[in-house]
Amino acid sequence: MPKSTKTRTTSRHDPVQVSQALNSNSSAKLKKKKRDIERALAKNTKLPADKRIEYERALKALDVELSNAQHNLKEKHNASKYHMVRFFERKKAIRKLKQLRRAFDDVAKTQVRKDIKKARKQLKHGEIDLMYVVLFPNSEKYISLYPSETTEDMSDPNVKRGLRKTEARRLEFRKEVERLMDQGKVGFTVDDVLSGKRVKSSYKPEREKPAREIDAPEAKADAKEEGGKGKEGEGEGEGKTGDDDDDDFFE
Repeated sequence: MPKSTKTRTTSRHDPVQVSQALNSNSSAKLKKKKRDIERALAKNTKLPADKRIEYERALKALDVELSNAQHNLKEKHNASKYHMVRFFERKKAIRKLKQLRRAFDDVAKTQVRKDIKKARKQLKHGEIDLMYVVLFPNSEKYISLYPSETTEDMSDPNVKRGLRKTEARRLEFRKEVERLMDQGKVGFTVDDVLSGKRVKSSYKPEREKPAREIDAPEAKADAKEEGGKGKEGEGEGEGKTGDDDDDDFFE
């Protein structure tokens, strides 16, 4: 006797199945599952409270995973797009830094304190430049450390505004690199880079806010309300141009 095949219809009371979508790292699957849940919530207006909470928590989990997947995709795209320009700028920064080290050694022999102080400052700038190229986050468009002269129309206010914004971000990130180096938070040394050692930075800019973890919403929300709301970091740095005069050495 042939076995009868039973087709099971999905009930609105069934548990939400999102594990496959969450583990897929596929934006398409995550978006599809999110649409499915949103439709289910829109159609079933009389869902039990516990079921609605389950759907809403699943949506939050999908939002977090989708945000992470899109962020990772953007990083891969930028890493590939700016690979060559960063490769050449890294070589240029290494060459300049080696020249600065030789220059500092020569000046140190003279024992002239003023010249030694100046050479040491220039050497620090060279180290920052190298770390700039290495640490610049793949999550955003790479801003060249050694930009070529623009051929754009400088009479266009939009062009001027764009160039000012780019320069402000370049200076902002150089300051951030200097801070990380001073605080010992880079994770590797300048000599590691010079020696050709494969280095990988875990640095994430403050402007990138990490995706929130998904927890029991009601209990956590109540606890936060009682304890007071935490302050979120602004992430947007203020433009700083204090070291502009010191960059003449590299021109």
